[in-house]
Amino acid sequence: MSHAESDPLQTFRFNLYLEPVTLDPALSSDGTTSTIIEAMFEGLVRTNANGKVEPGVAESWTLSPDNKTYTFTLRSNARWSNGDPLVAADFVNAWKRVLTPATRSLSASLLFPIAHAQDYYKGTLTDPSQLGFQALDDHTLQVVLQQPLPYFLETLTYPAYSPIHTSSNTSIQNKNTSAKDMISNGPFTIQSWAKGHSITLARNPQYAQAEKVHFDHVFIRFINDPNKEYTMYQSGAIDRSGLSESNIPTFKMTDQMKKEIVYPDTASLYYYAFNVKKKPFNNVNIRKAFAMSIERKLLISPKSAYGFVPPAIKGATSTFRKEYPVTNFEISSKRARQLLQQGMKEEKITSLPAMTLLTNGDGNRYVADQITDMWKRHLGVTVKVKEENFYTLLEEKQKKNYQIVRGGWSADYNDPAAFLDLFTSWSNENTSGWKNNAYDAHMKKAYSLTNAKARMKEYRAAEKILTDQMVAIPLYYFNTYFLQKSNVHDVYTDYSGALHFVYGYKK
Repeated sequence: MSHAESDPLQTFRFNLYLEPVTLDPALSSDGTTSTIIEAMFEGLVRTNANGKVEPGVAESWTLSPDNKTYTFTLRSNARWSNGDPLVAADFVNAWKRVLTPATRSLSASLLFPIAHAQDYYKGTLTDPSQLGFQALDDHTLQVVLQQPLPYFLETLTYPAYSPIHTSSNTSIQNKNTSAKDMISNGPFTIQSWAKGHSITLARNPQYAQAEKVHFDHVFIRFINDPNKEYTMYQSGAIDRSGLSESNIPTFKMTDQMKKEIVYPDTASLYYYAFNVKKKPFNNVNIRKAFAMSIERKLLISPKSAYGFVPPAIKGATSTFRKEYPVTNFEISSKRARQLLQQGMKEEKITSLPAMTLLTNGDGNRYVADQITDMWKRHLGVTVKVKEENFYTLLEEKQKKNYQIVRGGWSADYNDPAAFLDLFTSWSNENTSGWKNNAYDAHMKKAYSLTNAKARMKEYRAAEKILTDQMVAIPLYYFNTYFLQKSNVHDVYTDYSGALHFVYGYKK
């Protein structure tokens, strides 16, 4: 007997702070959206609580001797929520759509390891039949890579690799689409979407591995108020609470609540990015001056960041950060002032132009106020803080309409490239205007290496360039914890900080 059958009240309830703008897998680029999409859509593979890849829609796969060609065998009972069979062509059509510029997918670069995918995205290849993925038959999908990629299976868990119900894909593009029109293939379907309030998910009886799903319903609130969320958790209205140390006041917790704290080992980075095409941050010495004058120990998290790869990311035999500690990052207000003067001299200016830091609310505004105060005290410069909502901030970043902008990133897969890829010339997330051929070369070489130690050396060489050029300022690694009721099991946060609840249950 499943847990769901033994307990008719198998409903998991939590808060996501922000309402998703879309539930289209091709357009997902933030944790809020991805959390719901993972429940609604399933790709070829999934990862378990230990970060290991396990079968999803694909029940098995083979890899060619040259490590470039994957052949996936899909489950014969894979179906869409409306009962239609799920076929290999549904993956082919979904991936073509992600790689079509008109779709405006911020995740398109995640597909670039596939043969000819980048050329198709750029328009230098116009024949989609030449793309490195094809349906050999309804239950067989073949994927050919440009070159071997050791972590390719992990990237397949990202929403951009989800299939789409080919005949109805337009329904998921419109955020005003009614819930009943959303056809998905994952463990859950949308039962209702009350705009501005909540989403309710229901167990999908058509899901191929439905026996693993125990929650009958998942109720997701959108409340951007930590105090209200805390009260709801305390009263039992939600089963899980909290995103970071700034959202849960530990001094208010009861003894029982303190027993319910969970500390996941996450790989997430908080940083500020420069637009190197806008003055004065076109000058590397001015960028370095701003980076050097920040006292990280005074910020909201105790996990100060001086490199771009967080401690939870794997290296060759240990973690990448243990194997390659950051040694080329200096913190000195005196040296920062010298570099600022040097940069201004190089730019032939005697005063700095007006400068603005773009951020969004809550704890982010607190960090922004702290840092701009440091810049004022240590450099004698004034930086205005402009606060927007989260989705407007994302839009402004893509338009490159900023001088300095708040950034945050969580790993899509457990490899240094999950962070270092952000600043390659081909990444849609690279809105800095910065391009460096040597950096790109190190990253491309790393992709081609199957020897882990050799690959990590290339990653470190790339990271050193990024730090030397100070394209962005790594500030801190998220110190995440949350509260979860003791009767909730198999609901967890992974190394990326993503919440996974699809196989959870209450007992």
